[in-house]
Amino acid sequence: MRRLFLLLMVLALVAGACGDDATPSSTTGPATTLAPGGADGEITALVAEAERVRGLEFFDDPIVTVVTQAELAERVRLQIEEDLDPEEVAVLQRLYELLGLLDGSVDLGQAYRDLYAEQVGGFYDGDTGEMVVSAGGSGLSALSKTIVVHELIHALTDQHYGFDDRSTTLVDAKQYEEAVALQALVEGDATYYQLIYMQELPVDEQLDAIQESLGVDTAVIDSLPSWFGEDLTFPYDSGFGFVSRLVQEHGIVGVNQAYERPPTTTEQIIHPEKYFAQEPAREVSLPAAEVAGYEVFEEGIFGEWNLMLYLLDGVSRGNAVVGAGGWGGDRYRMYWNGTDLLFAYLYEGDTPRDAEEFAEYLIDSVAARMDVGSPQGGDVTTFPGGSVYAYVERSGQRVLFVGAFDRSLGVSLVESLRNGGALP
Repeated sequence: MRRLFLLLMVLALVAGACGDDATPSSTTGPATTLAPGGADGEITALVAEAERVRGLEFFDDPIVTVVTQAELAERVRLQIEEDLDPEEVAVLQRLYELLGLLDGSVDLGQAYRDLYAEQVGGFYDGDTGEMVVSAGGSGLSALSKTIVVHELIHALTDQHYGFDDRSTTLVDAKQYEEAVALQALVEGDATYYQLIYMQELPVDEQLDAIQESLGVDTAVIDSLPSWFGEDLTFPYDSGFGFVSRLVQEHGIVGVNQAYERPPTTTEQIIHPEKYFAQEPAREVSLPAAEVAGYEVFEEGIFGEWNLMLYLLDGVSRGNAVVGAGGWGGDRYRMYWNGTDLLFAYLYEGDTPRDAEEFAEYLIDSVAARMDVGSPQGGDVTTFPGGSVYAYVERSGQRVLFVGAFDRSLGVSLVESLRNGGALP
């Protein structure tokens, strides 16, 4: 479900202006670099700083490539182009249009290309062990130094704990919820110790880094619906909170141990006490149901974060937090015919009250975002008006939601799922 935001898993956001676009020159040191003049010596010092703040040492010398901002943006664009699956983009485009998250004016694939090119300040390539960051002709700026430390921490933890291979395995298996939870640990770790490093800089350099970050061009992200930015920053913001709690409870050892036993759900990231208790997602299964002319494109766990971000986008932030907060487990399925889709979602709350709250806010969100008309009913809610179909039913701790562009197919899918035992 979140495959597109996992394309470049270990990157640093919000690059600032890094000086002129000088042509990089090749130099070699303890960290192999391709760097504008003077940056190679700074990189060597930053390697030692990353090892110090993170409390780990490199097994192998890291590879750091320092390029101009324009070159970094181009490398990110090329990586996105290589990884984007056109069919997957088309499916998600229609899903977001069905749910009312996009209005037809945004090209999803182009939005991702432009967004990453604008917001990425550096990235770590787990396949090659290379870190790519930007600098100007005079070397690394204050902000760029903190970004280098961020990426070096990725390289350090990958050498010690092999998170990149694990992430690749999860994404290949379409276990996106678990992959996002791992991503939040990785980005939260790098962000936490990046800020530790920044706090130890001289005050004037701290102010320069902050000022530089405030000058970042945000035209692309400002032009998109707010959920784009929220989803992009989730692993950094919520991951930082998660890692902060690990450090608070168990120190740096707690962070290291988390790589040995990573979080498995976004619920564990949002509520670290769920991670400490090792509370797993409940096993939820959608009954088999065929739709004439359609095939199952994807099925998996939606998770608390996606629930709050997508399905509860039409209510206030506070209500979305409450509505998603009782998440116990779920299952989604997308049917695709090459043009349109049907979306089925089965939620199970920790308690019947959690399901009741979720259903209430889901109905409000559907009415606000989807072109369905006014809701009718109680535990079984239909939306007889509008151009698309939606159905919400609550029973016990479970809530069934179905959305479709074709009303008759939506009705048929609901009947098949109910007959198959989706609800108690």
